[in-house]
Amino acid sequence: MRSKAVKRQGAARHQRMRNMAWFCMAVVSAVGCSGGNPYDLVDVSGKVTYDDGSLIPAGSIMLKFDPEAAPIDAKTHPRKGFALVNVGDGTFEYATTHKHADGLVAGKHKVLVVAYAEDGKAANVVPKEYQRPDTTPIEVDTENLPLEIKIKKPASGA
Repeated sequence: MRSKAVKRQGAARHQRMRNMAWFCMAVVSAVGCSGGNPYDLVDVSGKVTYDDGSLIPAGSIMLKFDPEAAPIDAKTHPRKGFALVNVGDGTFEYATTHKHADGLVAGKHKVLVVAYAEDGKAANVVPKEYQRPDTTPIEVDTENLPLEIKIKKPASGA
């Protein structure tokens, strides 16, 4: 007798957990995964070189775009974007913010330049100031396309 009561309680608890799981999935689907972006996105492309026009000698280069657009509300902030650079010619053909190659939030962005050696370790070919949002001197605006990004060559041993 007691074991049947325990089994019924276990089955009821299991059903409540399943119901709660379905409820949570429905809420996440309705709210968190709408796929919408409240900011306008702009297709971008461009080139990054040293200020003398020479290519940055790296195995790979990533540009990180930190938008300066204001938040819509306390929970809705513009997403950062990034672009991978073709190190053979310094160009990038697109940027990604929310989905692959969807562009950047319209407006101004602080730009970080992060370079890696062939082995995937950080390369000392970009001055450190270009690697932090609070120190990078690079600012671009999606109104001025294609983006031309120039950085100074690092001092020896940078």
